[in-house]
Amino acid sequence: MTGQSNPLNEILMNLELGADGIYSSEFANTRQEKEIALRENVAADHYDDYLAAISRYHSIPVMDWEVSRALGKLSENVIILDVGGCWGWHWRKIAQNRPDIKVVIIDFIRQNLIHAQALLGELLHDQIFLVHGDATQLPFPDDTFDLVWTVQTLQHIPNFESAVQESHRVLTVGGTFINYSFNRALLIEFIFKLFRKKYHIKGHNVTMYLALASNEQKQIIEYIFGNEVYSRFTEILFHPDIKFSLTGKENNLLGRLDAWLGGSLFLLRWLARQQSYEVLKL
Repeated sequence: MTGQSNPLNEILMNLELGADGIYSSEFANTRQEKEIALRENVAADHYDDYLAAISRYHSIPVMDWEVSRALGKLSENVIILDVGGCWGWHWRKIAQNRPDIKVVIIDFIRQNLIHAQALLGELLHDQIFLVHGDATQLPFPDDTFDLVWTVQTLQHIPNFESAVQESHRVLTVGGTFINYSFNRALLIEFIFKLFRKKYHIKGHNVTMYLALASNEQKQIIEYIFGNEVYSRFTEILFHPDIKFSLTGKENNLLGRLDAWLGGSLFLLRWLARQQSYEVLKL
């Protein structure tokens, strides 16, 4: 830990650093037991090409754009918390873009963080730090992080309000909370109904809980933060749910166009796969 800033020392000081290079916190999550079992099973697989695997479920060009957009708003020497960061691939270029920034990634599947080690390499214990822990029981002091970033994680937590409260607690005053969830894309919902397929909106399916972005979630965030929430729609052209995922590949030209298409225009709600909520802590 030599050479790290005092704030980062304080963040990690009460956590145990394992022999595997991952920090640990004690937590109990009984509400997501089926999801944890599923994700542990998936994480046990071997991956020769991490980015190829990621591109089947996320648009790499879009999310690279979104990361750059978020980083561009941050001052120097800040600390980011990535809640449910899984393999941590969003931050693979951070040494090129913002060598002054530190990132703490927390995930409740330890094997996901093992994969993150393989993907992030030399960034670990320099700019990026991995923590095995839970989004509803964040093992960090109050008023610690300058940005809490979370992608398709809180949508799986039945107690959404508790997760948002924890994010609010660990943010510094003036810090930003950005949460990405699946959007209720009205055109995609229509296509599902046309082919008599179920379009899941909220609740438990076979393996896990999932709630698409909603006004209810937005209102919860506004209530907790006491501030107006900014909505944004992304992944307009990326829809693996209807077998259209080519644009998710790194450096894909249509994917770069897709990144540019993202924004707050309400009409994008009809097609966007993701909706994000962004708010400042007052």
